[in-house]
Amino acid sequence: MFDVILLAVDGSRQTKFVVDLSRQLARGHNSTVYVTCCIDESYALEENGDTPGEVTDYPPAEEEQNTARAVVGQALKTLAQAGIQAKGNIIVGNAGEALVAEAVKRQASVIVMGHRQLSAFGRIMKGSVSAEVIARSPCPVMVEVRGN
Repeated sequence: MFDVILLAVDGSRQTKFVVDLSRQLARGHNSTVYVTCCIDESYALEENGDTPGEVTDYPPAEEEQNTARAVVGQALKTLAQAGIQAKGNIIVGNAGEALVAEAVKRQASVIVMGHRQLSAFGRIMKGSVSAEVIARSPCPVMVEVRGN
């Protein structure tokens, strides 16, 4: 049914629910689940044009990346225990745009993600990632609402 499942995780309370939803979708099919966590560009410690050999010490970014790795790792472990073929990655950028770009890149047949209940003020300040993904997605989007 869904050959390529893009699973967006962020470590929130909904993470276990979206992982379980992806497991249910993939079970019994030859699906590949791409467990994906998005981090903001300001927390990315990638090739940033610094002088070769220069070490950039930015503890908040290191913590963000370590958290993302742990969240992806835990989801991969859960899926592997269920016999689901899964791969993990961390993407960088605006979450909505980056997830849609990743779905295009992976030729996803569905995106599975959570939805946070932001206040009206929160939606004005941050915007809704799930709404942005739904509006721009090249494939169906399943939004998990349990765990809010």
